[in-house]
Amino acid sequence: MTKPSSQSSRPPARFTEKHGGEGKGAEHQDAAIDREALLDALLGPFPLPVFYKSPHGRYVGCNKAFEDFCGHEREEIIGKTDFDLNSKHLAELYLIENEALLERGGAQYSERKMIAADGTVRDVVWNKAVLSGENGTPAGLIGAVVDITERKQAERELKKALEFAEGILTAIPDVLFEADEEGRYLQVWTRNPELLAQQKEMLLGKTVNDVLAADQAAIAMEALRTAGRDGVAYGRCIRIALPNGETRWFELSVARRPSADPAATTLLAFSRDITERKQAEDAINSVRTQLLSVLQTMPDMIWVKDMNGVYLLCNHTFERLTGLTEAEVVGKTDFELFDIERARFFQESDKAAIKAGECILSDEEWVVSQESGQSILLETRKVPVTDAAGEIVGVLGVARDVTELNASRQKIHQMAFYDPLTALPNRSLFNDRLRQMITSAGSRGQRAGVMLIDIDHFKVVNDTMGHPVGDELLCQAAARLNASVRDYDTVARLGGDEFAILLPDLRQGDDLGRIASSILEKFKGGFLLDGKEVFISCSVGIALYPGDSADANDLVKYADSAMYLAKRSGRNNFRFYSKDLTASAEERMRLESELRRAIEREELQLHYQPKVLLDSGAMVGSEALLRWRHAEMGMIPPDRFIPVAEDTGLIVELGRWVLREACQTAVELNAGSQAPHKVAVNLSVKQFQSIGLVKSIAEILDATGCRAEWIEIEITESLLLDQKDETLQTLSELRGMGFSIAIDDFGTGYSALNYLARFPIDTLKIDRSFINSADRRNEELVKAILSIARCLGQNVVAEGVETAEQAAFLAANGCGSAQGFLYSRAVPKAEIIALRLRSPAGGSSSGEVWPRG
Repeated sequence: MTKPSSQSSRPPARFTEKHGGEGKGAEHQDAAIDREALLDALLGPFPLPVFYKSPHGRYVGCNKAFEDFCGHEREEIIGKTDFDLNSKHLAELYLIENEALLERGGAQYSERKMIAADGTVRDVVWNKAVLSGENGTPAGLIGAVVDITERKQAERELKKALEFAEGILTAIPDVLFEADEEGRYLQVWTRNPELLAQQKEMLLGKTVNDVLAADQAAIAMEALRTAGRDGVAYGRCIRIALPNGETRWFELSVARRPSADPAATTLLAFSRDITERKQAEDAINSVRTQLLSVLQTMPDMIWVKDMNGVYLLCNHTFERLTGLTEAEVVGKTDFELFDIERARFFQESDKAAIKAGECILSDEEWVVSQESGQSILLETRKVPVTDAAGEIVGVLGVARDVTELNASRQKIHQMAFYDPLTALPNRSLFNDRLRQMITSAGSRGQRAGVMLIDIDHFKVVNDTMGHPVGDELLCQAAARLNASVRDYDTVARLGGDEFAILLPDLRQGDDLGRIASSILEKFKGGFLLDGKEVFISCSVGIALYPGDSADANDLVKYADSAMYLAKRSGRNNFRFYSKDLTASAEERMRLESELRRAIEREELQLHYQPKVLLDSGAMVGSEALLRWRHAEMGMIPPDRFIPVAEDTGLIVELGRWVLREACQTAVELNAGSQAPHKVAVNLSVKQFQSIGLVKSIAEILDATGCRAEWIEIEITESLLLDQKDETLQTLSELRGMGFSIAIDDFGTGYSALNYLARFPIDTLKIDRSFINSADRRNEELVKAILSIARCLGQNVVAEGVETAEQAAFLAANGCGSAQGFLYSRAVPKAEIIALRLRSPAGGSSSGEVWPRG
């Protein structure tokens, strides 16, 4: 890069050794000295260690970098051989290499590990070349040592990620130029001539402006002028088109060459190929540009701050939500952009992310519009930004608008843990709080209570007024329950018309009773439903922790048992749990389980109680009564298992079995007899209301061969109270088939005399409570019933007749038939058939039919 000097036509410098009288005249020595001085000056600022030897292996010269590398002063090196400076093994290796190089000529390149002067092991490249003498014989060697330790380390670390490094440099990686201040190339040194803009011989004597493109030449000349003025110039990068058509980037490091003649200023320039680095930078810049483009399109707020909290960038969403432009944000801190409270919050969260060294998550509420007060909820993530060395240099923030998501989460939470109708906690949340209450009470030694509340006759409201009105009743009931308890109690809806209350921290003995009484009192006031005032009561069951149990499931179960006791005790009251309730519940569960298998085990059977004419004693019918003989529990009375069957719905299946058996028995009782024997069969309310009742009964008649006039169907008064058209239709269909209809236990229910005329009733059965009572008023009621029946043309059967006096009274007042222990207990099928044969109506006319006593 320097202008050719007047001596450029002279042959290349040749070197001779100056030891042992080997010089050839004073002028030759002076020329050698001048050339040696020139080479020393040339290589002095060279950053690489450089040396040169005589053909005999003695060091003739070296630069300062070589001295530093070897750890010897120049005086300790010059005139010495490798055997004086190195180990014998290493010296022999150098000797073999040098002799081979001198013999073949050219250059030599080798890599090896060496111990530097500071004791560290370094990776180095040895580059040696033969220097020719005047007669063409080798005049010595010149070598350069390149420390590639850092490069080696970088190559090892980046080899997998950076594929552009395809090999290891085999020589000095830089091109060294000598140029004058006009930019004229004076000398060029390189092991990679393919990196030159032109061949070396063509470059010498030309200027930078002759070789490089105008814009690139201007950059190079600026570097040369700066170095000529300031001594050095670093960091200028130029783009060069190589002869092979490739364009590569080079970084220039220029230094002014020291000279005794100020007028003869030349410059040394190292040109380092940084094409790969530039490509990487371009790629990074391209990716950065693309990343910024992506960030601008993202719906999340994104920003980056440095360690001082100064914003480095932000995206459009950040601008939109803060109302600030990027120009207003970048270079500012939070304290310059936001109010002091928010700025401090941001600063603390930044510090937390830096301290944690990882991503942290927080929720922040932003006021979007000061005028409307509109705000959004942001889910913010902050993560430290690190440099290549792993040091934290800033904070990256990403904030997402989760206002709608949070609302959805709250809605899902509400749906999962709260009743949608009353907004009370549901069963799931109730159970969770129950466990928490037990844990807290246990750790503090406190008492707690569980209440279960059931609205009395809620089904009647639903059925008569409709489900929307029933829902309104539930909402009003929930409000009254909340008003009856303390602030820290929990009122929950478990489902249907069943509510529950958790009562922690019970300090006084009467707390539970007082709260239960308050609930009942609240329910005394009428409920305004669909414009009507309706009076509804409730039943309350109470269990106590830890007195009754310390188990959550047990407390609920025990409170439920107590609630059903309250219902059985007349409703509109509360009951505390007792262990007897558990025993009763367990027995009830066992009865239900065993009852489900009673039919298949053939444990059920029908007994028949005769129905006789009071005037003649003839048996004209019987009532089928269900009996259950259990293999282990023995005979189980109906009043124990019939309620269980009613509550569980088993009564429908049992009813079909009873009807089938009764029909079969009726066939046998009426076989060969002209006088019909009616078998009375009770139909429960649930069985009567079951779907397909008439069809099911018809199928049983067909299957058994029974005639409808042999069966009398008994129903209770409660079935007729609502006077539903469906009930009238069903009874009419049964009556049309030939069945007779009887009202069982007449006078014990909520009687309404008009149904006697409206419904197709054939027989009234007077309950035993009227017959067995000695009260004169009951006798008058019996007379009244008999009188009504005569007027309506209905038959009457008196139940529970046990004495002759009772039979005489009934006969005297016009009662036609009776049944009771005076005549017979309920007997098995075989015995009722035998009684039928002995009865006057059955064909026998001799002797007493009914046992006495």
